Amino acid sequence: MNTFKAFLLKAMAIFVVTLLILGFVFNYSLSNVLAISIILTFASYVLGDLLLLTRTSNIIATVSDFALVMLITWFYLANLTLYATSVFAASILLSIGIAVFESFFHRYLKRQIYINDNKKIINAPLRYQTEASDEITPNKSRIQRKSSKK
Repeated sequence: MNTFKAFLLKAMAIFVVTLLILGFVFNYSLSNVLAISIILTFASYVLGDLLLLTRTSNIIATVSDFALVMLITWFYLANLTLYATSVFAASILLSIGIAVFESFFHRYLKRQIYINDNKKIINAPLRYQTEASDEITPNKSRIQRKSSKK
């Protein structure tokens, strides 16, 4: 139930930010604002909050949400609308506005939702390490000695 409340909070906040920036500043219609806010809510909740936030830090999840919102907004506004406004400026402003909200929302999720639902937050950094050895190339003199003994 707490996760559903968090999702609704995110959906309402993204709709309000999108309406303020795209609706009032750039004069996009309510149907475009609603469509892009629904797409952004589902995509950023699944990718940013459920997958990335539980495995990484708030900063990484916020930056990824910024990039995701930027790409989705830019694609949507450039291809599906016919307005002649600056699509890049609209997507940058919307990305900044949603990223500011997301940084506070991620703190809320970590403190309230993930702790209360007994979900384990993985705090281990994802450091991948390759295996190294002393022997890069085979020692040909040892190979020749072994073969000559037979």
